[in-house]
Amino acid sequence: MSVLNLRLIANALAALLAAVGALMLVPAAYSLLTGLDDGWTFWSPGTAALALGAALFSLTRARQNRYVSRQSIFLMVVVCWLGVVLVGAAPFLLAGVMGPVDAFFNSMAGFTTTGASTVTPEGLSPALLLWRSLSQWIGGIGIIVLFVAIAPVAGFGATQLYSAEAATPVQERITPRIRDTVKVLSFVYGGLTLGGVVVLHLVGMGTFDAVNYALSTVSTGGFSTDSDSVAAFDSWAVEFAITVGMVLAGTNFTIYYIAARRGLGRAVGNAELVTYLGVILASTMLITADLRASDHSFSLAIAFREALFQSASLTTGTAFSTTDWSAWPPFSVALLVLIMAVGGCAGSTAGGMKAIRVYLLSRNAAQEIFRLVHPRAVTPLVLGDRVLPERIRVGALGFFFVYVATVAVGTLLIAMHQVPVGQAFGSVFSCVNITGTFPGAAGTSQFYADLPATAKTTLAILMLLGRLELFTVLVLLSPAFWRA
Repeated sequence: MSVLNLRLIANALAALLAAVGALMLVPAAYSLLTGLDDGWTFWSPGTAALALGAALFSLTRARQNRYVSRQSIFLMVVVCWLGVVLVGAAPFLLAGVMGPVDAFFNSMAGFTTTGASTVTPEGLSPALLLWRSLSQWIGGIGIIVLFVAIAPVAGFGATQLYSAEAATPVQERITPRIRDTVKVLSFVYGGLTLGGVVVLHLVGMGTFDAVNYALSTVSTGGFSTDSDSVAAFDSWAVEFAITVGMVLAGTNFTIYYIAARRGLGRAVGNAELVTYLGVILASTMLITADLRASDHSFSLAIAFREALFQSASLTTGTAFSTTDWSAWPPFSVALLVLIMAVGGCAGSTAGGMKAIRVYLLSRNAAQEIFRLVHPRAVTPLVLGDRVLPERIRVGALGFFFVYVATVAVGTLLIAMHQVPVGQAFGSVFSCVNITGTFPGAAGTSQFYADLPATAKTTLAILMLLGRLELFTVLVLLSPAFWRA
């Protein structure tokens, strides 16, 4: 059995706790500058996490071998996420707006970018609203990616760590060194965030709202500053700006690098990008037609406006809304639920199964039908100009089975709490796909607030499973993994 490097895991956790503690001082400073009296709910845990993290990092820092066991890597990922979520829950608890379980649930919903909540925005102070948005922004790029940037300081390579956190079906390293890749991704992420703040401010949002919505948009998290979400602004310009932001955030970040280095034509031809944009476009057209055919919208323009926004919002898992889409005709509601499962691109902040897996699964299904007619045909799985190894095909099929099984088992676990089957499925489905919303009661803060503590904890774990692409967490439950 491989020996776990507990010193290394503690060192990684310490670095992240210190980083999150430092970021917690941002809402503390905002509270101080605006004259609010809740700054201590951030100063206290922020400085404590910063001091504890710095001390633990110093104590556990040592020269390490370049090799780190896979067991240590995967355990490190899960431990770091849980540690950061627990620290991030402190402001909610200290503010007195919720108990320990609700604080953990809301913190997990933030860092995993699920966007579910047990309270309405009106029940939180501006500083807490800012912290919610910041937690989504931190979780969007990936807590572990932040650590990868400083991993060489701890004395070990970051390749395995990056692969464990960014568990995409077809991994692409855009630069020879993982650390340089993280720098590129962080630059894209930061650029989209800054651009979002500027554009939203220009289209009429106040500075506070612009910052919060930019953080929630680029992370595809969906936390809002108003219960009516984006509908509160009643602005075509705001909706269009956020729509573009969500689509850009749901795109594989490596595509931006490819477009900059190899030309826009090379990026546009990407099969995953075509699938992702095709899902949004097809959904928009079909829902627009359905809304007009059912006389649900006053005009074709309004139908298109609402259909485009909700298609982009739910495909990426952001879950912003401009209307009560659960009251739409059954066809439109069902289609929106389906695209929640499809999700955005791998290598983005979006949720769902990811467009690349849906593409590979559809290609594999088409090949199986072809082989029934031509049993001796050789049909390799091709992505663009690359012939993918068989393990990619098997991996996509395996992921789909685990995805369905996770939703099924999760539904049973929530239903055990006397929750109606439809609502149980909806809450699990929204958490595994990290969207946080679902038609009807299951998508509301009141629904989550009324759940028993064990049900909230179960859903929080499902959020982590969805954020880390299932396998990263589930592999820890395999005896064979620990014997490897």
